[in-house]
This record gives sequence, structure tokens and C-alpha cells, in this order.
Amino acid sequence: MELNLRISKKIIFFLVFIFFVMQSSYEVKAEVESYSVFAKIPLLGEVQVQSINTKLTIINNEFKYSYNVEPTKVVVFFDNKISSGYIKGQIINKEINQEVYLYRTKKDEFERTIKINYKDGGITDINIEPKYDKSKITNVTNEMIINSIDPVMMFYLITHYEHIKGCNFTLNVYDGKRRYDLILSDPIKNNKFFSCTITHKKIAGYKPEKIEKDEKYISDLRFRISHNGEYIFQEVSLRDNNLDLIIKKN
Repeated sequence: MELNLRISKKIIFFLVFIFFVMQSSYEVKAEVESYSVFAKIPLLGEVQVQSINTKLTIINNEFKYSYNVEPTKVVVFFDNKISSGYIKGQIINKEINQEVYLYRTKKDEFERTIKINYKDGGITDINIEPKYDKSKITNVTNEMIINSIDPVMMFYLITHYEHIKGCNFTLNVYDGKRRYDLILSDPIKNNKFFSCTITHKKIAGYKPEKIEKDEKYISDLRFRISHNGEYIFQEVSLRDNNLDLIIKKN
């Protein structure tokens, strides 16, 4: 009986030791966030039209950011498609090196999947099923998508203060059809909030008349300061299908 007890103690000690070794060899970060999307409607004001749920997981240098977007059930005039997917990559020298972007969307009986593979900042493969009809839009060239990022990576970056705190750069965004710039500028910072300006500029993948018109949409990005002195994403205003949208963190 005493021998068995000693053996049991040794096994327990060994398992505890293995557990702490495993814990110390893996740096794990998990973060779940939710957002609400509001449309500015004449006479009605801000009406919630979508909900966004995201999950960030970092294990050592492995990065994964998944998302799900669903329309609210009470809004009938807004696009009722459901979309989900993820981005994956490596964190090297505190920078995210994107490797995969996967996007799935469903509206009624129609479904589309977009997968983009990246390597060393460049796109190596694009798979879109079913393919877009690009006969009536301007062409997106290979040169235009060098060092571009997808819309989900864009959303992750602008909702995390540590990635945009300088607020003096341009994000080159490509979603498999459209290529556009988000130009960040004019930072304002005090002990209550941080904000900057976002200018949306169409590059290619739009109807020719929209490119010729060269209309730029200017919006705001805002962070609020938390009780521990950190800047936390508050809201950003964007435009989709001629609707002014505001995304707010819940």
C-alpha cells in the first residue's frame, strides 16, 4: 500500500511537471469581441442592421482571426447576406505576416467562397467560386494587389490601437473583386480619446464611371481611453452601397 502511494505521488508530480512545461512553452492569447453595425436612415436615425462577432487566437507566433457577420432580423431593407471566415498567419517582429484569407457568404440560395493565399506580403493564389462577372468593371492588375490586405485584416488593424496609433499611412485593400485604399491621417489624441480620419479611395474593380468620378468618402475612427489608460476601439464610420454605416464595439 505504501509502495503504491509512493508511485501515485510520483505519477502526479510527473504530470504536474509536464503540465507546467507545456504551459511555459506555449504563449496563448484568446480574445472574443462583438460589434454592432448601424445604418444612418433619414427620419429614423441610426438603425442596427448587422452584428459582427470575432475571435482572435494567438499560439506562440501562430495568428488566427475568425469572424461572423449576420443581419438583424428586424431590418428588411438591408442586405440580408450572412458571411463568415478567417485570416491566418505568422507574427514576426510584432508584425502580422498574412498567409490565408477565407471568406464565405450566403444570401438566400446563393453562396460564394473566396480564398486568397499569401507569401512574403504577396498574393500567390486566388480562388473564387463562383467567379464574379467582371465585364462591366475596371480591371484589377497584378501590380495593384502587391502588398495588399483583405477586408478582414483591414478591420482587425483599424480596431486595434497598437496597429494604427501613428495614423499616417495607407492600407491597400483587395477583396477578390475591388481594390481600394484606406488613407489614415490627422490623428487627435488626448487623455479621453484618440481619433483620426479615414479616406476611402476607389482604385479598380468598380464601374468606370465611379472611377472617373473619383469620389472619396471621408469618415472617422475613434478610440476611448479605459480605466487602465489603454485606448479601446469605440467606433468607425464607413460606407457600403451608398449607405453611411457606423460600427460600434459592444
